[in-house]
Amino acid sequence: MSTHSPTLWTILSETSRIIRAHFRQFLALSLLFIFPVSILTFIYPLLLHPTSFLDLQIANPQLLIPLIYAFLVLFSSLCSTASLTYTTFHGFYGRPVKFLSSLKSILVSFLPLLATLLVVQLILGLLILVFVILMLLAYNGLLLFGFEMDYDSQYFLVFVILMSALLVGLLVYLQVEWSLSNAIVVVESTWGFAPLKRSSYLVKGMRRVVFSMIVLVGAVVGLFSMWYSSLLANAGRGMISWWFVAQMVIYAGLLTMVSVYSMAATTVLFVYCKMSHGELVFEIDEELGGEYARLPADDGMVSSVVYVVQQ
Repeated sequence: MSTHSPTLWTILSETSRIIRAHFRQFLALSLLFIFPVSILTFIYPLLLHPTSFLDLQIANPQLLIPLIYAFLVLFSSLCSTASLTYTTFHGFYGRPVKFLSSLKSILVSFLPLLATLLVVQLILGLLILVFVILMLLAYNGLLLFGFEMDYDSQYFLVFVILMSALLVGLLVYLQVEWSLSNAIVVVESTWGFAPLKRSSYLVKGMRRVVFSMIVLVGAVVGLFSMWYSSLLANAGRGMISWWFVAQMVIYAGLLTMVSVYSMAATTVLFVYCKMSHGELVFEIDEELGGEYARLPADDGMVSSVVYVVQQ
């Protein structure tokens, strides 16, 4: 099937359509799983360093609070990924999606998502370890060839920047290749290495769109991080007032919205990647028994066809 890659705007527009069509369900899921953790993001440093902020008395915060925070973030992330991906995928086809069904999807996908996350972290950890070893070998090799690179020299700084750039490039490449893995785990019920390999196959021909989405989300998160740091700095100076609380709530709300759109857009991108590989035709034909209408895509981004159930 000959196709043209959709644009980032196409993905975002389709994502917005699905969220509007199931707004109450997306709102309920985000308030249940994402918004509380966004608020907790503010409370966490206040509890971790109480003497710097509110003089709260908490026993052993250096150990207990980070563990609790990490658990809540992980639990929330897996639950939101499972439920929002499930809702977006079925919403893409215009199917009715019940709130209880979205919650049930968590029971099915939670452990596979966790297992896949552990596999990804293991691979990344090994890659970073190997990279550090190679970096040390390269550094010592340059010294053997007579290059003078003291730790405070410009040559050493250039060397570190180049090596860091290579590592960042590798990590970004893997993020692009594995960007669809969570959606694959939820929709196709696979886990471990399989969704990573599957994602790498599906993003072929769509890497530019995937990279654009990663850059967009990264830029937005970067701006939010600057805002977050500014608010924490004000809290550290004791500048906590009703305006600080209002900004905290606004920040949490906007961060929740970005998270919802990011997860939903990834699922939409997953569907378009399947379309670009000619897989949707067979899936929809099998599901509907051949009873579907064929409509040409009207935005010029896909020279394929869009299938919808005849009313």
